[in-house]
Amino acid sequence: MDMTDGELLAATAEGDAEAFGRFYRRHERQVLGYAIRRCTNASDVADLVAETFLGALGSASRFADDGSEATPWLLGIARRVLARQRRAFLRRARLSHRLASLPVLSPDETDAIAAAIDASRLAPELATALSKLNRKDQELLHLVIRDGLSPSQAGSILGMTPNTPRLRL
Repeated sequence: MDMTDGELLAATAEGDAEAFGRFYRRHERQVLGYAIRRCTNASDVADLVAETFLGALGSASRFADDGSEATPWLLGIARRVLARQRRAFLRRARLSHRLASLPVLSPDETDAIAAAIDASRLAPELATALSKLNRKDQELLHLVIRDGLSPSQAGSILGMTPNTPRLRL
């Protein structure tokens, strides 16, 4: 004896996997046809069919069995799944459009960003190493690196002979 859609869904809600398998086989062609007529590629068709039956499985206990077949209920699920797919597609398209309008970094800019990231990772070690230097050597490094002076210019500020800054650096 063949069970009605309502009976199959009630059995499914009780955990009967075979009942859901029968329900799936009974309605697969209708849902597949619905998906084929509305989707633009095979991947979207497969997603729509899978998500429709997944939705039916999750809401089997809420099916109102009035003795009629479940096709309208099932296609209602498919319609909502399709609407979600389309909204997701539009969100991805808008995001792609926004991303395409963002400025693209040049290779030099990318390298500079990578160098800045590397420098920030090394900063604690560098600070520790610098703190171990005497004050005059720390000042020499700051004058040359931060202030852009030549070693001899920095050395003259610090009262060093012309060769001493080069040796200390």
